[in-house]
Amino acid sequence: MQTVIRRAGAVMLMGAALAACGGSSSNGNNPVTTIAKTGGGSGDAQTATVATALPTQLSVTVTEDGAAKAGATVTWSTVAGSGTVAPALAVTNAAGVATTVWTLGTVSGAQSALATLSGAGGSPVTFTATGVAGAATAFTKTAGDAQSAFPTDVFGTALAVTLADQFGNGVSGTTVNWAVQSGSATVTAASSVTNASGVATIGATAGANAGPAVVRATNASVAVNLDFGLTVTAFSTAAGVTAAFISYTSDRNATRDPAVDTIGVGGTISWSGLGSGAHLVRSTGSPSFTTQTVNAATYQFTFNTVGAYTYDCTIHGNGMTGRVVVR
Repeated sequence: MQTVIRRAGAVMLMGAALAACGGSSSNGNNPVTTIAKTGGGSGDAQTATVATALPTQLSVTVTEDGAAKAGATVTWSTVAGSGTVAPALAVTNAAGVATTVWTLGTVSGAQSALATLSGAGGSPVTFTATGVAGAATAFTKTAGDAQSAFPTDVFGTALAVTLADQFGNGVSGTTVNWAVQSGSATVTAASSVTNASGVATIGATAGANAGPAVVRATNASVAVNLDFGLTVTAFSTAAGVTAAFISYTSDRNATRDPAVDTIGVGGTISWSGLGSGAHLVRSTGSPSFTTQTVNAATYQFTFNTVGAYTYDCTIHGNGMTGRVVVR
């Protein structure tokens, strides 16, 4: 009997020792499962045309206690706007690998897909891709149409066009050609290239002769001619300025303190609303013109020399100002 008891005690001690040294593991009852991108070719960080399938499948590897796990069901999905995956459910093979094909969404830029395995460490796994615009199908005017400028002045807004694919994504790196079709105007270059948003711009300058001008934009990808209608405006021979309260306002363009008017050589500026002794027009700076010295409701001066003339109110000083540009 003592021998049996000693043997039973030895067995219990051995079991305890094995447990303490890891000879028996709890992993058999609670295995550790992980999911990660497959090394050497997971399909992450690819670039492709929008609405097309990525050339390399997305791939994840599932392990259990460090060994490949077959038969695990991985759920594939995409973030909103990032297209579709097929299949949406994939079972790992003998190597623990599950794959899917990702077809990108229609909007260019960064897109994302996910691989999810419930209860696994590392889940969900995120994949990224970049969608680029497809072939150009649309060519439109963006800015700069129907504007005017004085002779030899630069038009205030650059002429701009946009090239886009069938989904409205801007097509970058494409050459747009520019040419004056009629009228007195020039462009800064014969061509320009679309930027990341698909926009190409060009500067335009009015010629010496007043009248309409047309600048045309063309592109080899889309058989559309885009004509920009521009106007070269002759210098005015007359302009009016109204004095009200303690301000000068241009009657033609509503600029105020300073009221700014551009006229041609020989043009006349007429100031009104001065009132008896309320306001007087005083020339300031150089070049100069004749200052109003007699109290009167109106005052006129004809400018025969090119230059930029500044003035203020003799009574209210530099809080009430204007400028006459003679071209």
